[in-house]
Amino acid sequence: MIDFLTIILLIFGVLQIILFFKVWGMTNDIREIRNKFLKDEDEKRREKAVYDPTPKVSSGSKPTI
Repeated sequence: MIDFLTIILLIFGVLQIILFFKVWGMTNDIREIRNKFLKDEDEKRREKAVYDPTPKVSSGSKPTI
C-alpha cells in the first residue's frame, strides 16, 4: 500500500512541476499577444502625447512626519 501511495505522490509532484513551467511560459505568451494587438494603440498614444518638460505636481497634500 505504501509503494502505491509513493508512486501516486511522485507522479502528482512531477505533474505539479510541469504545470508550474507551463503557466510560467504562458505569461510570456500573454506579453507577445498584447504587443501584437495593442502595438497600434500604443503608437497612437505616443503620437498624441505632447512633450511637456515641466514636472507634474498633484494638488493633494502629502502627510509629514
